[in-house]
This record gives sequence, structure tokens and C-alpha cells, in this order.
Amino acid sequence: MISNFSEIQKRISSVVRWVALAISLGLFSSAFGQIFLEGDLPDIGSAEMISPQATSPGLAEPGLRSRSLPQNPASAEPEYRYQPLYRLNQPYYDSLFRATPPQYLPAPDPSTFRSVIVNEPLIGLHPRAYRMGILEFYPYFGLIQTFDSNVNLTSSNPIADFYLTPRAGIEFQLGSPDSAYTEGYDTVLALQGSYEAYGDLFYRNPEFSAFNQKLALMGRVGRSAAIWRPFFNYSDITGTDLLTRELTNRIRRIRILPGLQAAYKLTSLIGWNQLFSYYDFNHPDPAYINTQTWRTEQQFTYRVLNEWSLAVWGEYRYTTPSRGFAGGEYLFGIGWVGKLDPRLFTQMRIGYGALAMDGNIPRRNLSGLRFNGYTTFQWSERIALTLLYDRDYVFNELYDNDNYVSTLLQLKVEFFLGGNWYLTPYMGASVQEYDLANNLTLQLRPELEVSYALPNQQLPNDPRIFVKLSYMHSQSIQGPGDPVEDVRISTGFNFKF
Repeated sequence: MISNFSEIQKRISSVVRWVALAISLGLFSSAFGQIFLEGDLPDIGSAEMISPQATSPGLAEPGLRSRSLPQNPASAEPEYRYQPLYRLNQPYYDSLFRATPPQYLPAPDPSTFRSVIVNEPLIGLHPRAYRMGILEFYPYFGLIQTFDSNVNLTSSNPIADFYLTPRAGIEFQLGSPDSAYTEGYDTVLALQGSYEAYGDLFYRNPEFSAFNQKLALMGRVGRSAAIWRPFFNYSDITGTDLLTRELTNRIRRIRILPGLQAAYKLTSLIGWNQLFSYYDFNHPDPAYINTQTWRTEQQFTYRVLNEWSLAVWGEYRYTTPSRGFAGGEYLFGIGWVGKLDPRLFTQMRIGYGALAMDGNIPRRNLSGLRFNGYTTFQWSERIALTLLYDRDYVFNELYDNDNYVSTLLQLKVEFFLGGNWYLTPYMGASVQEYDLANNLTLQLRPELEVSYALPNQQLPNDPRIFVKLSYMHSQSIQGPGDPVEDVRISTGFNFKF
């Protein structure tokens, strides 16, 4: 019995030794495999890939749900106020109305740097953002001090003076805004409006002082298969137009521009846009010519890429001046709108304009090339470039029937210098070809602005303190005319809330 017990004890000891040896080999092989899991697999052609199940043995038992498996808690995502950039560059629910193509309209004030009227895309280093409430207000005010070396923009006997420009205004947004940060339209109805008033108070020549005001209303009806956008612009401004031909005297100009834009989704790739507008350009001074313009446009778009569409368009406009002959123009051509690159947004319409002027007088045939649009390129997080361009037929404000074709190019570069500092050089150039005479004029307008941006999440570089230096030179390349020069230095601040 004792010998049998001794034999059993020896066998148990032998089993224990083998079990311990097996456990040791298992731990060693597991550690060896873990070394290769954390690094690269050995470069041996005959080596077998480690099975994915080896990393979680025993966890995938039959009948267990995924929630039964041990999992690491998900890391908390940071909260972003706006949509990330990669989402902004994607279509809004794969719809043609992810960003309704802005259509060209004459600027209420042609002396200003032009921006699109609706659906402004990512322009500049920081695009405009709106708060997402149903009804939001944005009041603003500012004060600017300016020195002008040639107030009337005359070729001789220039008048220099200082003037102070206090300004105030308010902007409101009702419904979901048309913004680069808006992923879709939550409301069927929306309305955006702004009113601004400012005065030019001259020190030594108070007869040049004036009160100016601007009003803009833009509505939206619809959000999917059809969108209608009524708009109304009104401006009453006394000043000298830069980058247009009429340079003499500070003259009061009143502009009224109502109209309707419509966009229809015909298929997932084809869209149809319409435009109807009326433009009243009025001068209280009877020495100047007033004009009224009716305009209609039809445009069909085809989405070639997810973010880029081609278009064919046709347009007719008819203008009636208070003096001289009326006339119309038929325009047709092709164009494109969208992004060929996430950093590049481009809009271009190019075509032919055929003039049909009333009256039997000898004049040059200025029918020909027409184009308009803009391109903005986000070079980097610190540099953005915007190029605006148009070529159009314009009725003369001063001389009967001596209308002209104006080619206008504007380049604006924005540099972020760090620490809320911005540097903004600007260059505008225009060429005018005249109807009755063979005159050809050239104008150049370089500017340089240094600004310190005030903290604001919706308007990054609009509330600011700035200094701006401007120069304007106009001369006749062909035909009579003396050159005109002007230097302006402005400093001030704008506050927006």
C-alpha cells in the first residue's frame, strides 16, 4: 500500500513538472509574440501572420453580445463652435443647393471692393460667420479720420482737406443664414438686412460735407428643389467714384436696385437659375445723366465634379438715359462656379455682348468680349488672395451718347502677421474705351492697410483699428485729357457686436 502510494506521488510530481514547463513555454512564446505585435513582423517569407484572435483570446465567446466585451471608454471629443473645414468643403447633403452659385450684379457703389451679394463663400483668411439663432442683430459703429490731397479729383488746382467720418449701422438675420458655416437651410423663410449711415465732415471746406446712407435687404424662400431670393439695395452717397470714369466733383448719387434671383433643381446634376432686376441710377444735380436699366438672365448649370459646375447663360438688358439715346445689349456665353481644390473657389462668366443702340449717330461698335466674376485662393493659414474681374458696357454720366466699355481688375491679398495683426495690400486697375471718340483711359489705385483685429468670433478682421494709405492715378492713353492724382491717408476703428 505504501509502495503504491509512493508510486502515485512520483507520478503526480512528474505531471506537475511537465505542467510547469508547459506554462513557462507558453508565457515565453506569448511574450515573444507580443514583441512582434508591437513592432514590425520579421521579414521572413515563410513567417505566418499572427492571427487577430490571438490578441483577444477567450473574449469572443459564442452567444456574447458586443457590449459584453471589455472596451476602453471613448475619448471625449472637443466641442467646436463651427463646422470643421473638411465638412465645409463637402456638398450639403449632396444637393445642388449646397452653395447656391452667386450671380453677378452691379455693385451699389462701384468705388468699393466688390463682394458677392448672396452666399459669400470662403473669402479671405477668415470667412464671415453668423450666429445660429432664429433672430440675431449685429450693431456696429466706427470713426475714421482721413486726409485727401485732391478732394474733387481734378487735374488742376487740387483741393486738399481733412475730414472726419463717424459711421453707425445695424445688421440683422432672421432664419438660418446664407453662410459658409451653414451646412443646410433649416428654415424655409429667411431674411437678412443691414442699414448704415455715415457722414463726411470737412474741416476747411464744409461745403463738401455730406450725409450718406446704405440699405440692403436679402430674402430667401425655399430650401430644396426651388429657392427664390428677393433683394433690395438702396444707397445715397456723395463722393468721388474711384475706378470709374466720372472723376470730377463730389457728386451725390442715388442707386436703387430691386430684383429677384431664382434657383431650381431640375435633376441631381442639372440646375436652372434666373435673375430679374431693375436698376435706377439718379443724380439730384441736373448736369448729370440719370439712367434706368431693366435686366433678365437665364442660366443652366451642370455639375461636372462634386464641387464644380459648368454653366451656359444668356442675358438681355435695356437702359434708358435721361439724355441721349437708349439701347439694349444681348449677352450669352459660358461659365463655371465651384472648387477645383479645397483652397480655391472660382466663379467666371465669359461671353459676347451684342449692342443694339437706338439713334442713327456715328459711333464705334463696342460689341465684343464680356466677363465677370472672382477667384479666391487660400494660399495658407496666413495668406489669402482674391481676384475680382469684370468687363461691361457702361452709360456715361456726363456726356450724351459717349458710353464706354470698362475693364476692371482688383487684387486683394490678406496677410496674417500673428498676434491679431493683419497686412492687406490692394491693387485696382481699370481701362475705359469710348463710343464716340477714340479715347482710351487708364486708372490705377494701389492701397495698403495695416490693422489690429479686435476679438470677435463672427467677424475676425472686421472689428479693427487700422491705418490705410491709398493712391489713385488716372490718365488718357489715347486722346485728350490731363492726368489726375490723389493721395488718401485714413486711420480709425470699426466696432461690431
